[in-house]
Amino acid sequence: MTSDTPVIEIRDLHKAYGVLEVLKGVSITAPRGHVISLIGSSGSGKSTLLRCCNLLEDSQQGEVLFKGEPVRWRGKGHGRHPADSKQVLRIRTNLSMVFQQFNLWAHLTILQNVMEAPVTVLGRGGGVGPRLSRQGRHRG
Repeated sequence: MTSDTPVIEIRDLHKAYGVLEVLKGVSITAPRGHVISLIGSSGSGKSTLLRCCNLLEDSQQGEVLFKGEPVRWRGKGHGRHPADSKQVLRIRTNLSMVFQQFNLWAHLTILQNVMEAPVTVLGRGGGVGPRLSRQGRHRG
C-alpha cells in the first residue's frame, strides 16, 4: 500500500432488504489520516453502509477495497457473499466499529470493556491487560 492508497474505498455500493433498496450506488473514499463523517436522518443507511464496509452484511453490487485490496465476491445480487473467509478475517482484524447502541459490561471497567475484543478474540495483551485493568478499577 502506498501513502496515497485509501484505507477504505467504496465504489457504487448497493444494498437491499428484499425490494427495499437502502444503499443506491454509494461511493466513498477514506484516505489514511482523514476523518470521515456520515451524517443523515435515522433510517438513511449510515449503519448499513458501515456494516457493509466491515463485511458484517453482504451488499448486492459494488466494490469494497481495503488498502487497495478488493474484496473477492462469489454469487450475484442477493446471493452475493465474500468468496474468501480468510480475506474477510484479515480485513476484520484491522477494522473496528462502534455500534450505534453499544452496551458495556457493567461488571468491567471501561478499559476492560475496550480490551475485551483484542484480548479474547485476537489473543493479544495477555500480560499487559490484566495489570492495566487492575490499575483502572477505581471508579468515581
